[in-house]
Amino acid sequence: MSSTRTYRLLIGIIGLMFIMPLVQRNFHLWHFDSLKGAHNPHKKPAITLQSWLDGSYQKNADKYCTDSFGFQSPLVRTINQIDYSLFGQANAQYVIIGKDNYLYETPYIEAHLGMDFLGDSVVNQKVAMFKQVRDTLAALGTNLTMIFAPGKGSYFPEYIPDYYQKYRQARTNYDAFKLGFDTKQLPYLDFSAWFRQEKENALAPLFPRTGIHWSKYGMLVATDSILRYWDSHYNQNLATISYTMPDSTTQITSGSDADVEDGLNIYTRLPHLGMAYPSHEIINSTDQIKSAVIADSYYWGLFDIGLSTIACDSGEFWYYFKQVYPQNFTSGLMIEDLNLQAAMESKNEIIILQTDATLDRFGFGFIEAAYTIYFKS
Repeated sequence: MSSTRTYRLLIGIIGLMFIMPLVQRNFHLWHFDSLKGAHNPHKKPAITLQSWLDGSYQKNADKYCTDSFGFQSPLVRTINQIDYSLFGQANAQYVIIGKDNYLYETPYIEAHLGMDFLGDSVVNQKVAMFKQVRDTLAALGTNLTMIFAPGKGSYFPEYIPDYYQKYRQARTNYDAFKLGFDTKQLPYLDFSAWFRQEKENALAPLFPRTGIHWSKYGMLVATDSILRYWDSHYNQNLATISYTMPDSTTQITSGSDADVEDGLNIYTRLPHLGMAYPSHEIINSTDQIKSAVIADSYYWGLFDIGLSTIACDSGEFWYYFKQVYPQNFTSGLMIEDLNLQAAMESKNEIIILQTDATLDRFGFGFIEAAYTIYFKS
């Protein structure tokens, strides 16, 4: 092949490299799986004289071109796969690759090691405020309950990378809050301790290998315990839950059991534990209580099971104490839209459900908001 032909071929290849992404972006000739994880793609900006002169159009156009690049998905996955396979690096925010490919998010490791410890004085102050709010609501007919949900770092500490051990502190928020609740004789449900206690004897894994939330089986166990707690607290005929274990486990994950792995956006599939996905039914009864649960994404599984929407009378999920579900799905209802005092006093049960990873934000602002209403108005 002559040098001229080689040169033309090279120019043609380079030209295709520039043209094909534009063709793919506009005509989508090839289909690629979308990238997983939290991602809000930028929209194509409208050009105006002002946006051109102040440079905002150019910045937004650059972001749009990056997000809409024709082969973005396969290129990102290729880079992520190389970093994962060769360097053991996860190109996903907060994700840590532990031993034997157990995946964590950093807040759960930091909470288990006490790296986010608030200090005993801060914790004791928050517990005291919780008690004042709880006592006040109890006098008005509303029961306020704390639930300590399990975190993956404390459940699987043996797979945390060794280099984290140098950051271990003597105290954790979980230890301090439990001591504070015990000292003031405040009732609570502690799934964190119970899950660790039953780790070797559970009928199925209570946590997945490559996800960050409790397993479907773990969620059902927690739901059953909460319903039994309510049944012991109220002299009423309340809902119960029935679930049936499958005949065998599977390494094909479902639901959120591989949510962290999905966020890695790599080609290879990681090894999984044998997970169980029981069938379940919430059995309604003649009585229902009104409830609100303040939690983060750890409650979505219980919400989907029906703890709020089926077992309760119009039960609500106050997500991060910001959005109100299920109403937010259709109306966009936010906490700030509520008359909070009336909303609290209309409930029989208010639950705060948190893992150790969020105890540094104890109550997600609810305790302070309620305290302000009753003691600072």
